[in-house]
Amino acid sequence: MTGSSNAAGGGRAPPPVLIDMVGPLMNDQPQISVVVPFHNSERHLAACIESLLGQRDVDGPFEVILVDNGSTDASASVAERFEGVFVLEETVPGAYAARNTGIRKARAPLIAFTDADCVVAPDWLRSIRRGMRDSAIAIQLGRCSYPPQASWALRLLGAYENAKTDYVINRCPAAYRFGYTNNMAVRASVFEEIGLFLEWRRAADSELLHRLASRRPDLRPVYRRSMRVTHMEFLRARDRARRLSLYARTNSNIETFRELGVAQRAGLLMHLFRGRRAND
Repeated sequence: MTGSSNAAGGGRAPPPVLIDMVGPLMNDQPQISVVVPFHNSERHLAACIESLLGQRDVDGPFEVILVDNGSTDASASVAERFEGVFVLEETVPGAYAARNTGIRKARAPLIAFTDADCVVAPDWLRSIRRGMRDSAIAIQLGRCSYPPQASWALRLLGAYENAKTDYVINRCPAAYRFGYTNNMAVRASVFEEIGLFLEWRRAADSELLHRLASRRPDLRPVYRRSMRVTHMEFLRARDRARRLSLYARTNSNIETFRELGVAQRAGLLMHLFRGRRAND
């Protein structure tokens, strides 16, 4: 079971070996392919897979493609317990290399992404399909929340993150756009036309949005509030803030990327607080 990786859109050795695929989706042409990379993810992986296989009212068949990116724990054994999924292996380190392996295996016109430490809402795939009815929409980003036991500060930070994504994706010029593959859907035709993810360590999801804006300005991304996942990894605002700071630094490596100014971020916070007070 081997896989190898080149730059986005480049050639590749023969496709990775299929480890396991059983279940009712096998003979159906899927309408959505879900790609989930994992690396030493045994803590949350089962819950992630269960949430995907438990989707309701999807309006068509879907497939789940799990990509083991060199796990040394029991993650692969967890994945192989589930019927109705593909399990692949990518030996080149990096989540984007693993995602590209999944994209190459995907058979559906829509490709959805989440992470192994996330649990998707029961109507996640239905929301994706409905949001993609407009042919001008190429990429969707959804709402991310945190577990019930997360701190109050983290829940507030999450609300700010979602408000910022809504503002940037739906209202700002393309230079401010960013992405996140823990809750993202992309038309397969986008990858066919402009290439796969760059196999960077981070920020390749944001880079994809900027490449789309450059190559296909007639297509657009959207933020869809009803497309929901719960990010299980974080429970404290301090840990999440460190990760967000890292993302901000790596997004700055994208030549066309611009971060919101202080005044814009302050305005978002004020809008968020006013909305919360109105709901109290």
